[in-house]
Amino acid sequence: MEIEASFRFLGLDKLQAITLEREIVGASQRKHFKHDCYVGSVPLVDQYIEDINNFYVRQRVRIEECDIFLSIVTESSSNIVEVPEIVNRLLKYIDCKLTFSFTVV
Repeated sequence: MEIEASFRFLGLDKLQAITLEREIVGASQRKHFKHDCYVGSVPLVDQYIEDINNFYVRQRVRIEECDIFLSIVTESSSNIVEVPEIVNRLLKYIDCKLTFSFTVV
């Protein structure tokens, strides 16, 4: 089983998206497939928690426009998954929604 966690900014404008990539190493952004905005993503690791929080505050991102995205890839159609502890740590800073993707290969 493979679990990847990332923090997503779901409604950035173009300048915010570019700024995200410049300010946080490992961050990426892409144009939203439906809406006129950009989605920024940062791998959820200890070294980026402070950077994520700083960007969130400085850019005045609305809580509704971000989430913690957990992608789970497994060979089993039924499984118990432990959420990584880093998710709880980030929720203490930014109490946003969780979004899960569960893929069976």
